[in-house]
Amino acid sequence: MLRLLVTPRWIGWTLFALAAVVVCGLMAWWQVVRAESPGGSLLNAGYAFQWPLFGLFFAALWWRMLRAEAKALEDVRARPTTAERTPVRAAAADSPFGPRPAGVREGGLDAGTDPGPGRAQYNAMLAELAARGSTPEKETDPS
Repeated sequence: MLRLLVTPRWIGWTLFALAAVVVCGLMAWWQVVRAESPGGSLLNAGYAFQWPLFGLFFAALWWRMLRAEAKALEDVRARPTTAERTPVRAAAADSPFGPRPAGVREGGLDAGTDPGPGRAQYNAMLAELAARGSTPEKETDPS
């Protein structure tokens, strides 16, 4: 996991999270000073309590992102190499959506099937309108 922290991306995230925690701590201290001043109020004391919680949120977010990245890195390392994969598994692993369900072919829901008479008529109407240079929205009813 330490190797994960040495990438430029994670150095940036770590610096950002550290800066956010420090800023939240400074804001909490400022609110404590304001609450103790003559012009301070209970609202400032409430903010003095809230700012450390915001800092903890940034720290927890950084930790969760780091753990998720480490788990993803472990998953990638645990995958078999391309030579070890079968062609079907390689194609499924390369898809951003995961493996395709059984019976579904590439090219859409009805790839390779007859479109049927209704769709053939609709496509013929669209081809005729395209040849005339109009669309169904531009057609006007003469009556």
